[in-house]
Amino acid sequence: MAKGTKPGTKPEAQEVVVEAAQKKSTKKLIIIVIALLSLLVAGAVAAFLLLKPQHSPEQDAAGKENAEIKSEAAAGPPKFIDLGTFTTNLAREDDADRYVQVSISLKINRAELEEQINNNKPEILHRVNLLLQSKQPSELATPEGKTRLADQIKVHIQQVLGLRKNAPAIGMTQEGGSPTIPAEKVKGGLDEVLFTTFLIQ
Repeated sequence: MAKGTKPGTKPEAQEVVVEAAQKKSTKKLIIIVIALLSLLVAGAVAAFLLLKPQHSPEQDAAGKENAEIKSEAAAGPPKFIDLGTFTTNLAREDDADRYVQVSISLKINRAELEEQINNNKPEILHRVNLLLQSKQPSELATPEGKTRLADQIKVHIQQVLGLRKNAPAIGMTQEGGSPTIPAEKVKGGLDEVLFTTFLIQ
């Protein structure tokens, strides 16, 4: 009888039993490794989804707005477009005929607006003339009045260019004041309306 063998078993049968046991333990080890890897991957995916910051619609809108502001800032240096000199009668006040002479330039920060302004210039000039004619001399005598006029001209030009949907009616309200500018989100491009000369006589 050979040393290390069980009584009544052949050495070849014993080797087969040992090989079968080794194969079983290797299969178990592979199954355990695959199961552990699957758990690790599932845990990593769950952690990623749980730790990923959630964006609200307000944050998404703010992100888009910031992107628009950045694209406008990257548009390049401002450009100035001369609208020309306007001479028109003002609305009567104290039974005196008064007129205004004003030169207007537009400050834009998007080069493509220049072509739009030139294509729509007749309508822009028309609206500016109507706005000037709707003002009384006392409305334009102060810096605040001139600033208000510049804002109103800007709003009307923005509407003509499609940068805003609404603009106030031209003229005075029933209370005798200027119409209020509608609150809305406006696309950028037209920075300022500048008066290079302003003369009331």
